[in-house]
Amino acid sequence: MSRITVVTKIRFLAGVAPVVMLVAAPILAMAFSAFGRVPGAMNNNEIAALIDAHGLDEALYKMQWGRSQPDGGQIVLDQQRRFAELMDSAATSAYTAEQRRALDAAAAVAKPALDAFRKADPRDPSVEPAMAKLHGLVINLINADESALTRVATTTRSRAREFAILTLIVALVIPWICFALLFRIAGQARVEMRAIRARVESLAERPQAAAKGVASEVEEIDASLARLGFPKPNPMLAED
Repeated sequence: MSRITVVTKIRFLAGVAPVVMLVAAPILAMAFSAFGRVPGAMNNNEIAALIDAHGLDEALYKMQWGRSQPDGGQIVLDQQRRFAELMDSAATSAYTAEQRRALDAAAAVAKPALDAFRKADPRDPSVEPAMAKLHGLVINLINADESALTRVATTTRSRAREFAILTLIVALVIPWICFALLFRIAGQARVEMRAIRARVESLAERPQAAAKGVASEVEEIDASLARLGFPKPNPMLAED
């Protein structure tokens, strides 16, 4: 019948740390690889969406500024084309529900407001409320894009902390726990082995000792071996 001996414990603890590292290493490698791709993904999505939204706001201001210029008609037309291009670009970068709602609201107001603005007389103030409303919707889109960027940054920081803790556990905590347990088991084994050696030496020095004294020493040796995981075999479980 197999027993858990001091040797079994040492072998088990010696194998725990490598096995844990073997399992955790691919996970940590994939995690660090994913973190390395985060800046590029943010640049293609959240940051790009925020740049497009600020471009929309800038285009609106340039329309209102260019309206009173000598070539105001061309300036307004150019900025409206830019506005349309930026709306298309922003649509490809929007992925949260808040961003899509803000973008849809701005798109619904943009076409009639910009058409009226382009056709109106430069001195006609009746188009200003619609343009002001469009400005407000673009600001809402900027806020939605900033919120999405903040959410990604917060999530990334949270995941980074989790993997940092996992790395510390795998690389430091588990190996040191195994080392401490091994040190403790080895110390206990050393004490028991020294006791066994002392009793054997005692028997060797008293070859003619009485049988009772020898039996007492043998019992102590047997107890030490039992504490190390090598108890006296049970006759009922002995193999044929």
